[in-house]
Amino acid sequence: MAVYADKKVCVFCGSNVGDDLKMPVKMQQLANYLCAHNDTLVYGGGRLGLMGKIYQDIIAQGGKVIGVIPEILKDHAVRPVGQTTLYYVSDMSARKQKMIDEADCFVVFPGGLGTMEEFFQVYSWFQLGLVQKPIILVNLDGYYDDLLKFLQHSAKTGFMPKANVEALIVGNDFEALFEKAADFKYVKANKWRN
Repeated sequence: MAVYADKKVCVFCGSNVGDDLKMPVKMQQLANYLCAHNDTLVYGGGRLGLMGKIYQDIIAQGGKVIGVIPEILKDHAVRPVGQTTLYYVSDMSARKQKMIDEADCFVVFPGGLGTMEEFFQVYSWFQLGLVQKPIILVNLDGYYDDLLKFLQHSAKTGFMPKANVEALIVGNDFEALFEKAADFKYVKANKWRN
């Protein structure tokens, strides 16, 4: 069984906790996995919602964190403690670029518009070959079922390669998800059809 250890794992997630009480529990499981495998959390640097939850869960276990926060959101930033490095950047685009540069893989946890913006930035760059790292969708209680249907429809109607839909690592069992991430090999699909 492949283990995803000593890596930098970028987690995109909500600045709200959401209404499903399973979300914080699942976030704790993700934090446990990262700490058990000496992985470093890379995230948006916030102290609220699921972002704040994973930060607290990692720090409570003595884990390592890289936070990236734009100046416009500095009032929502964590106060760095323990093994935390917090970067302040000029804007949201610089934040995404810094997280992409730092990360070895991406975990897209349930979230709202900001999470979707981050996911689609990374995913579209994946399609272009600018990002060649594994992307994990945590599909807790089918949260991303409709998104996956949209992507499959986009591929079926010729707007993206089916291989790029299939390249996403989807599920909610972190051992299995990170085992697939450890075995991941990027293959660039031809986006343009003749």
